[in-house]
Amino acid sequence: MIRIGLALINLDRDTARLAHMAGQLDAQSLAFERFPAVYGLAVPDWLKPWFFDAEGRVTPTLKPGEIGVYASHISLHKALLDRDDIDALLVMEDDLELAPDFAAVITALEAMPVDWDIIKLSNPPKAPYLDHGEIAPGRALVTYSRVPNNLGAYVISRSGAAKTTRLRGLRVWAIDEDMRRPWDWEIETLGIVPPPARANIFETSSIDAMGERALGKESTLQKLARRRWGGPVDWLRQIRWQIRHLGAWGYLGTILRTILKSLIKRMTPASAGAGLRIPGARRR
Repeated sequence: MIRIGLALINLDRDTARLAHMAGQLDAQSLAFERFPAVYGLAVPDWLKPWFFDAEGRVTPTLKPGEIGVYASHISLHKALLDRDDIDALLVMEDDLELAPDFAAVITALEAMPVDWDIIKLSNPPKAPYLDHGEIAPGRALVTYSRVPNNLGAYVISRSGAAKTTRLRGLRVWAIDEDMRRPWDWEIETLGIVPPPARANIFETSSIDAMGERALGKESTLQKLARRRWGGPVDWLRQIRWQIRHLGAWGYLGTILRTILKSLIKRMTPASAGAGLRIPGARRR
């Protein structure tokens, strides 16, 4: 059995959100530690090279709220490495709706071997995924062909935290965009489908609001503007990562299923957002 701690990211001013999350977690007998969210540019000294250049100028592509979000998550990853009483950390933001079996899923994860870095818990896949079998009643452990964005709830292992806390130079993209590229971090990213938590249940993200960005309220052009597209080298690295994690047939299957999903979406808009399962052997 692995030991999983639970940390809740919450701004000091957001007492209502804290009460909202505390009520849900208490109802499932899940003890948690509140982590005071980093407010905007007030990042710890050790993280300043991630967001400020040598002259002290802030990275021009991130809003203060995005920097606060990024620094909050990475600070928790470092805190995991500084502890010896837990093996992994469940990181949660304060705008979640938890499924009734959320605690049961965490218990199931505690029984798994730690050969993963991150397991996402709040992100429905929008692209095909490789199904490794049921981990809890009605919920499967999966490998994504394309990692979904948002970091509302996830479990990170010590090996994952060791990778995410390495100095990576001045950040250009928000953390949810960065973490969608596991080939950049060499991170083993898995997920639970359907996810046992739903993120962004409020109209705006309190932290992101500092950067004038309201999750769920962006226009299509705004979303495209902040999406990280990469270039040919990045695309080749992505393809290599997908083949390594999905297998050659699984990779080809994702292409076919992506085309099929696009056709289904055109014919039945209500089906948008539903991932397509790639049958496969159990991962373990």
